[in-house]
Amino acid sequence: MTTRRAVVFGAGNIGRGLLGWLFARSGWEVVFLDVSPQVVDLLNRNGSYPVIEVGSDGRSTRTITGVSAVDAGETEQAITATASAELVCTAVGAGVLGRVAPTIATALRREDSRIRNVLACENADPNTALLRQHIESLAGGVPQSVGFPETLVDRMVPGSAGGGLSLEVESRFEFKVARGDWMGVDPGIAGFELVPDLRLHRMRKLWLVNGLHAAAAFLGLEAGHETVAQSVSDPSIHARLEEIAETMAEVLASQVDDWQLEELVAYGRSNLDRFAGTALVDPIRRVARNPLLKLGPDERLVGPARAAARRGLPTEALCEAITAGLALTDDRVAGMAELHDALDAGGWLSVVGLGDADAPLIGNLRARMADRTS
Repeated sequence: MTTRRAVVFGAGNIGRGLLGWLFARSGWEVVFLDVSPQVVDLLNRNGSYPVIEVGSDGRSTRTITGVSAVDAGETEQAITATASAELVCTAVGAGVLGRVAPTIATALRREDSRIRNVLACENADPNTALLRQHIESLAGGVPQSVGFPETLVDRMVPGSAGGGLSLEVESRFEFKVARGDWMGVDPGIAGFELVPDLRLHRMRKLWLVNGLHAAAAFLGLEAGHETVAQSVSDPSIHARLEEIAETMAEVLASQVDDWQLEELVAYGRSNLDRFAGTALVDPIRRVARNPLLKLGPDERLVGPARAAARRGLPTEALCEAITAGLALTDDRVAGMAELHDALDAGGWLSVVGLGDADAPLIGNLRARMADRTS
């Protein structure tokens, strides 16, 4: 029987800590494509790597086997490896999808291509559609026999544990894939879930996972905390995060008939409990990275704040988190230069992207920004 093979672009935190872990433990062969010669060499020499799963019941180590790697800069080798896999995934960051698209596009055109589905597992909406656009601009189209479904991935992977290839990950994770665009039958991978309406799951995650995470980071940095767990456990910050979760849940429940308010509130609180866990140390500056993106008008904090204000729901805690993000000055947070450049060029109002319909929210934010400068 032919070995089922997945190619994963990016052997970083999500690449190794979720994708490689997920596929390899179900018996798939996993080939990583990465730009780091050191990582490629380690993966090929070891043929495995350890993942330390951390949860409420303690820590356990799983050795991920059946893995190898190819230098993504070695074009022909990368194309051959990609064409040999039935499943192609990316975990490189949405901004890098244009760089991996040429390899995938060329692999798809090969007569011996085995590719059935291509998944961009990035924290972006859309993610796979964005990758498909890059590929189509190069190739003029994609084979009709290949699926390009959207994805949702959720797992905290703070980074390496003790050097080398070892990673610490939370035991909890989500991997959801849009069923309608998936080509073929369910692959039977434990933890891999085909869902009929990914949009609903994405919105819930963006607000009640990513939004609460960002709020905890922005408020926590301002209070001098070093980890997300410290921030969420701070009574003053926790109270504001509870209010944010309840406001987000009310907006979502009013928009989607299938969602019950009580269930959404419970989901938000469960994520706060998850972030407060001290077994997995999540540096607060890691979570606060790229604040310019996180403060966009349709993003995880400003988006729910706009929707809540238009419904007359409380926005005070959301506004505190937003202004804490706008006021960040910590140069150890990745992406601070981009935020400062945007603030210098157009001011905070241009960063959050609000318009006339958002007048009450603008007034609330303006008052809080004035308080910070007085």
